Amino acid sequence: MTAANAKKTAAESAASAEVPRRYAGAVAPAAAWGFVFLILRILAVSGYDWNTAFAVSTTLSLSDGLALLVGTLMAGHLLVAILLIGVLPLLVATYLWSARRHRAVVLLSTILGTVTLIALTGSFRLWWLPLATAAVFGAFALIRILPQKSRLRRLFSLAMASIGWVAGVSVLLVAALVQTPWVPQEEINTTNGTIVGYVLSVDSGFVNVLTGGHRFVILNSGDVISRK
Repeated sequence: MTAANAKKTAAESAASAEVPRRYAGAVAPAAAWGFVFLILRILAVSGYDWNTAFAVSTTLSLSDGLALLVGTLMAGHLLVAILLIGVLPLLVATYLWSARRHRAVVLLSTILGTVTLIALTGSFRLWWLPLATAAVFGAFALIRILPQKSRLRRLFSLAMASIGWVAGVSVLLVAALVQTPWVPQEEINTTNGTIVGYVLSVDSGFVNVLTGGHRFVILNSGDVISRK
């Protein structure tokens, strides 16, 4: 084997070994963020009562992750709208003006944020939302034309460079502040009366319900007459 071939083989081996390390480096932070999000959601919907949170945690499984995330954003639509006013313009600015390497992630996040803004505006008649978002983007455009030594310009550049942290913290704020569960509210008619709450899970013979007052109730399936 020639020296050139040996160097090529060593470079290929190093590149192959680098892929798992990069993958692990990306998965570990995502798993940590997901775990923090889950804990905050359980505590928030339980009214930050430890015993209720413990009961709620028993209703979740690994397959509930996506439903929990999407349901949380749906339940906290007003807070999501307020956070979008700052986060979406920053995403657009990052995609247009930042030299970030992960532009595809920023682009997908921008598209998701734009679709969310349109859905919120049309569903809840939040006509102020696109206007406020456009105004913030206009402010960012003005900041960008400031001298590079300007403190405001440097802070703006730092925010674009930290867009992942900004978006992540925004999602965690929603998780911590929205006390409405990730499932629709139901009126459950039972043989003992009517309960208004959120069905977190239906196990064999039991229905687990969290009421609006953060009270965890376990109903026998045979006692449930109807749900609507």
